[in-house]
Amino acid sequence: MAALDPDGWIPIRWPCGPLEIERGRRREGFSARETDTLRRWSEPRALELLAGTRVNCLVLPWAEGSREDDAHQRALAPLVTAARGRGLSLVGWAGDDADLGRAASAAHAAGLDAMATSSTNAAPGVDLLRFRPRGGGDRSAAGFLGVADAVWPGLKATQDTDVDAWSGPTGPPWIDSNAWYVRLAGTLASARTVWLSFDPPEGPRPPTSASYVQAVADSEIYGGHWLVSLDSHLRSGLAEGQACARETWTGIARALAFFAEHRAWRDYQPVGSLGVLSDYAGANEFLSFEVLNLLARQSSPYRVLEKTRAEEEPLDGLSAVLYVDETPPGRSLLRKLYAFAEAGGTLITPPGWEERGALDADAWLPRFRVFRYGGGRVAVSGEELADPQRLAEDAQLLTSHRHDPVRVFNSGTAVSHYATSGDGASGVLHLLRFGMPYEEMPVTAWFRRRWSSARAWRVDSTAAEPTPRAVVDSGVEFHLPPVPVYCGLEVAA
Repeated sequence: MAALDPDGWIPIRWPCGPLEIERGRRREGFSARETDTLRRWSEPRALELLAGTRVNCLVLPWAEGSREDDAHQRALAPLVTAARGRGLSLVGWAGDDADLGRAASAAHAAGLDAMATSSTNAAPGVDLLRFRPRGGGDRSAAGFLGVADAVWPGLKATQDTDVDAWSGPTGPPWIDSNAWYVRLAGTLASARTVWLSFDPPEGPRPPTSASYVQAVADSEIYGGHWLVSLDSHLRSGLAEGQACARETWTGIARALAFFAEHRAWRDYQPVGSLGVLSDYAGANEFLSFEVLNLLARQSSPYRVLEKTRAEEEPLDGLSAVLYVDETPPGRSLLRKLYAFAEAGGTLITPPGWEERGALDADAWLPRFRVFRYGGGRVAVSGEELADPQRLAEDAQLLTSHRHDPVRVFNSGTAVSHYATSGDGASGVLHLLRFGMPYEEMPVTAWFRRRWSSARAWRVDSTAAEPTPRAVVDSGVEFHLPPVPVYCGLEVAA
């Protein structure tokens, strides 16, 4: 059997057939229209939807351990044949209760390329794309990593349908995002290909075209792929040929094509001034995960440092290292961290660490005792590290914005990610905005490194736009064109 290589696949869930109809009937509110849609999507002519798009992989419902599995697979035979004739890759999704051996045999006979499942059971005779729960428990190395419980990205909705998002009393609206986890999962499992599985919210107000573009970009900016999933209203609208549904689908297809055309960005390395060091497991999982989530939400540039590899990984370019875990590191890593501080960095630790150096009387952060040590500092917490939001805020304050490699002004409610090529000759600043009810302001990006030029790429534009450059505050500024949803600012030396 040839080695499976899903790295170039752009996948979409293709709900259809008897199993999906039966599953729908078990759900309250399932309508005759949805039944008709699932039947239409079983027909070969439904594949016309993919004509001219970059989508090249169908993920079909295949087995769930039901008596209907065999009949369902036979019903999909014309669709499978038509998809193979179009050169599409085919993946059969098997539920946790499915007989994987039997499902695998049927998939092989039907000519499917692989099966996908979150089950840990074996399936001889077919390639498996394994989906894991979002967590740090299973970090076995894998060329492919599927994440089974990712979230729909966007401003967190409230129960009041007239309000778009909620926040704390003084904080910005909360953003649900998978970007931080794509980056962490790829690091922990050394995965080349990461697929995220999440569905759009079902409700009286279907997701907008912009929301779907956000869902695509939120996965792609850190090198993952969204297993595209359409809401029931959109699927029905497409089956019925509605113009508004086609417009939304065109926006999704355009976003998928955009990131496929810029796939070189996936290999760029994150630029960060703060390193977050943890084993990301067990008792440390919650705090370390949430710190990364919150740092990403506040667009603080950081790097993931996994404890077992940190001893060999260089700390070059970092201004601070945050050690999250309650258990201290081994002697060798401990020496490396203190040497980092002595050479000019800031080491941020839990309580109980050795207070090396002279107490800094000018340090004002109340939860930490800060010591001058060599050319840098050691900041020892005076209390247990338990609140991830306070820890993320404190880490940013101790790192200081004066060390920022990049700053974005007037971005509104947005997340950003900055990465550079392996040779350092180019870079990209991803900016993903989420809607807010105020007038859009001109967006400016400042870089500490004096890049010579930049051009702005937008999903809804066919060509890049040059951006004005100005030398400002020991760096350079570039003024971006209007950013309705996403912009990739490509910089060059």
